[in-house]
Amino acid sequence: MRGLKLHIICFWALLLAVTACGDDEYYYPSVQLEFVTVEAGADGTLQRLIPDKGEALPISKDRTGSTIASNSSRRVLSNYEKVSSGGVSSAVIYAVQSLVAPEPKSRNEDPYKDGVVTDPVDVTSIWLGGGYLNMILNLKVKGDVQHVFGMVEEEVIEETPFETEVTLLLYHNASGDLEWYNRRAYISVPLSKYVKEGQTKKVTVRFKYYTYDKAGNKVEEDKYMEPGFDYVVSGN
Repeated sequence: MRGLKLHIICFWALLLAVTACGDDEYYYPSVQLEFVTVEAGADGTLQRLIPDKGEALPISKDRTGSTIASNSSRRVLSNYEKVSSGGVSSAVIYAVQSLVAPEPKSRNEDPYKDGVVTDPVDVTSIWLGGGYLNMILNLKVKGDVQHVFGMVEEEVIEETPFETEVTLLLYHNASGDLEWYNRRAYISVPLSKYVKEGQTKKVTVRFKYYTYDKAGNKVEEDKYMEPGFDYVVSGN
């Protein structure tokens, strides 16, 4: 299995290169910045881009030259443009960044057997899309320490054969990093383990994490517990 090899290119430099092509004509690519899933072929190059909404797109050009494990898929944050030629749509990729995509595991499983760390974060945004619970987090960092993220499965309740409720807790180990600057982290939690093919119709996801209150104290934040996020499963 080949390891991940994702490259991010300077988007603004790319815009300058495009606009310099003609004296009188200026063209700015209609790019989108989204969480998407990409799929690779046998050689590991990116072949298909699957947005959370809309049709899957063959990749006609990947300007980053990224590779992942052969015949695999990866959740990424991508700058891409949807183009059309001869009535066929495809994607041109300008930048990709790998997302943290932790599979939820219980406290009795590795790596949480030895304890759950809940260093504070702020949630900038959170939403369901593509069968994932997606979020953008704001961290306080100094910049030279790696933060570790995970997702703890606190509770799973099968209310009916067709409906499941899941409570998730964010694992965040700042590894003693100093809180100097703001930095974003991008998380995309797969929900596929809670879907039973031909059976599950809805998964309700309740999410909690730790942050700071106005006085600067670490507190549990449960505002995404009720009513939670309803992932309505299609194709069953």
